[in-house]
Amino acid sequence: ELVVRVSDWARYVLWSMAELALIGADIQEVIGSAIAIQILSRGVLPLWAGVVITASDCFLFLFLENYGVRKLEAVFAVLIATMGLSFAWMFGETKPSGKQLMIGILLPRLSSKTIRQAVGVVGCVIMPHNVFLHSALVQSRKIDPKRKSRVQEALNYYLIESSVALFISFMINLFVTTVFAKGFYGTEKANNIGLVNAGQYLEEKFGGGLLPILYIWGIGLLAAGQSSTITGDLRWTVY
Repeated sequence: ELVVRVSDWARYVLWSMAELALIGADIQEVIGSAIAIQILSRGVLPLWAGVVITASDCFLFLFLENYGVRKLEAVFAVLIATMGLSFAWMFGETKPSGKQLMIGILLPRLSSKTIRQAVGVVGCVIMPHNVFLHSALVQSRKIDPKRKSRVQEALNYYLIESSVALFISFMINLFVTTVFAKGFYGTEKANNIGLVNAGQYLEEKFGGGLLPILYIWGIGLLAAGQSSTITGDLRWTVY
């Protein structure tokens, strides 16, 4: 076992850097969740109230770890399922071209104007920092390191878990990207789209349907913000 010892000042510097990195990673997720709360409350709750609610329930859910990792994982499963179903519903409401979608997946093409967005999507799907920090969560499992068969079994399950997580993340991002491409590509509104007004513009273009697409967007955004904030904080804490 390799033990690296550093001086006190170095530990404080590294700790400060980790805290700043955590704030930088979380702030966009907290704001996104707060915007979703504002949308779902029809503007009754202001942005600052959404931030307070998000921070509070994040700590509340993290306390579930004291009752077992499985319970916390169940919360994540519900949030991710909610997010996936919401964005899949939006995908169905907009009725994109299946042929064009498959061509885009199998033969992707990028112009100079879309490179930044493409890099952002890759970062959202692969999430290098979460893949790295996810290795720390492996230590939360009770595995006898002396039994090679048990270690190999655990590695196999973690391989399946990571692959499924990346696939689900890919599908959710595919739904969102397709919906936005169908709704805003080549329009004047494309330059003014943000988390706040995206749902409203989509509803104006595609209609309300059985459930107004504005609230479908809000539910999916809330689930995305909550799950991202909680998992991000948990992984940095475990690490």
